[in-house]
Amino acid sequence: MKDPCDHYTFDLIGGVQKKPGRKPLGERAMTVAERKRRSRELRRNRLQELSVTVELSREAQKSLDKMIEWWGVSKKEAINRALLIACQSQMGRTASLFGFELPPEGKAAARKNKDI
Repeated sequence: MKDPCDHYTFDLIGGVQKKPGRKPLGERAMTVAERKRRSRELRRNRLQELSVTVELSREAQKSLDKMIEWWGVSKKEAINRALLIACQSQMGRTASLFGFELPPEGKAAARKNKDI
């Protein structure tokens, strides 16, 4: 009698051994080219969801260049920092409209400001 937990040993009476590997997505297994094409498409879709294209005014571009020079970082990092700083400066006023949570040190400062 075969152990019901044993999925690797071939059953001599009426059983068929399972094929190794994952089951195909369609009726047949994908070729290497099909798998790669699907992988590239999924990656392209993920990157498009994460990327943003923005047009800046000349003054905003000059400010961005100054931030890059001060911090010594890339444009991407400078924009990320500027957005985080702007968001943190609004905590307690408009942050509740967008569902942002105050960091622990920010909650203590907000309580002090309410008491004053």
